[in-house]
Amino acid sequence: MITLLQLEYFRRLSATEHITQTAKELYISQTALSSMIISLERELGVQLFDRSKRSIHMNEAGRTYLKYVNDIFTALDNGRAALRDMVEEHEHEVSLAMGTSLVWAPMLHAFHKMYPQYALKQFNYTVESLNQALQKREVDLVIAGEGDIQEDGLEKVWIKDDKIYLCVSPNHRFADRDLVYMEELKDEPFISLPVGSPWRVYCDYLFEKAGYSIQPVLECDYTMRAPLIESEFGVALTTSTAREVDLLKPNKYILVADEYAWRKMYLFWNPKRYMSKAARDFCNFCRSYWKQDRHMGAME
Repeated sequence: MITLLQLEYFRRLSATEHITQTAKELYISQTALSSMIISLERELGVQLFDRSKRSIHMNEAGRTYLKYVNDIFTALDNGRAALRDMVEEHEHEVSLAMGTSLVWAPMLHAFHKMYPQYALKQFNYTVESLNQALQKREVDLVIAGEGDIQEDGLEKVWIKDDKIYLCVSPNHRFADRDLVYMEELKDEPFISLPVGSPWRVYCDYLFEKAGYSIQPVLECDYTMRAPLIESEFGVALTTSTAREVDLLKPNKYILVADEYAWRKMYLFWNPKRYMSKAARDFCNFCRSYWKQDRHMGAME
């Protein structure tokens, strides 16, 4: 009979592919670990690892089996979480990942005001990390743009469309314009976010759609862009959400009028991870929050 202990040892060894290291982490002997894995393989009737004198590597059978083993432990974690939701009286927690929290701060504040009993745990991630966080079920939810997330096996709900704006200093030659087109911007000195950030990936997509690429004059984080733009160091692309919170004040926002210059934003989650009541309430709140925002925009 296969035991959970065997499966846990298999998972740990699959992560390191190193008998000595894994045995040390588990506080057992190398012999005990090897015997446990061999016993599991005999029970399954197939080898999970290819072995040589000095190394061990998980093979195709091992990788296939690992997916199901991970699902077993996920189911156990989900069961524990569901029971905790039923019996615990203390504040629950929702974990949320995104490219940046600055533009979403008003929404997070509004959620906390409506649901003060819930604790929020927020993370900023690169595009690669956003995908890993969902696939590995490390967070409840991810806010990301269309194309940021590999959607295999994931679920999502649309929350809003972001218009794209060019942000320039008050003295810039475009400062009095209401709109610009991407083809006009190819010679502008752009201030960009670091490579790998979701917004940088999207901006590179916009430049590609416009038929050119750029070499940023500077790569920096969100907080440095506003003063650099104001000092006429360069310009930057931003979104209607950032404009709503005036993230790059006191600079000027000019609508980018190209038909492809808009970005669909979604809330993503992995259905294999148990979704707590706090996370479900956050999903419903997001949809209601942005529905109300669109209604107010239409009235204006």
